[in-house]
Amino acid sequence: MEVAKEEIAQVLSVLLHQLINDWTKEKIHSDVLEVIMKMRIDSANEAEYMRVLLANVAFATESTYALQQIFQTVLTNRTFPTATAVEAMLTEAQTRIQGELPNIVGRYETHFAQIADQKERKQQLERSYCAVLIANRIKTDFILSFIHEQNQDMMKGFFDAEPNDVLEAFHHLSGAYANFLLDGLELKY
Repeated sequence: MEVAKEEIAQVLSVLLHQLINDWTKEKIHSDVLEVIMKMRIDSANEAEYMRVLLANVAFATESTYALQQIFQTVLTNRTFPTATAVEAMLTEAQTRIQGELPNIVGRYETHFAQIADQKERKQQLERSYCAVLIANRIKTDFILSFIHEQNQDMMKGFFDAEPNDVLEAFHHLSGAYANFLLDGLELKY
C-alpha cells in the first residue's frame, strides 16, 4: 500500500508536534542563547567570533544533512537499527564533517559574504545557527523515537511510503517546528 505525500506530511506533523509538545519556547530560547553567549564570551574579538560562528553554522548544517542520510538509511533498509547503531552513525558523520570542515566552511563563507552589512551578516549567521541547532535536536529526537522498540509497530507504516517523500516532509517540518520554537527569540547585538 502506497502512502500519499500529503498523508506523510500530516502524520509526520502530528508526530513531531507530540515530540516537542513539552518543549517550551522559554527553555529553547534559554538553551540557544546560552550557546550563543558562550561563543561570544570564548571569542577574543568580533572577528574570531564570526569565524567560530561561521564554522558552527557549517558544521550544524552538514550535520542536518547527515541526520537526513541516517533517516534515509532506516527508510531504505526498512529496518530499525539500535539506538547505539544510530548514535555510532551520527558520531561517524560528525567526525567526518569535522575533518572536512576546513574545506566546507568556504561555501558558507561565500554564501553569507553576499550580505554586505556586517551587523546583518552576524544576525543572519546567528539566526541560521539557532534554527539549525533546534532542527537538529528535533531530527535526532525523532529518529531515536522512530527506532524505539515500543514505537516500531506504528512507525513501520512509513516503510510503505516513498522514502524521498518522507525525507522531504521530515526536513521541512523539522525546520518549521524549529522556527516556531524560536519565534520571538531576541539576540542582543
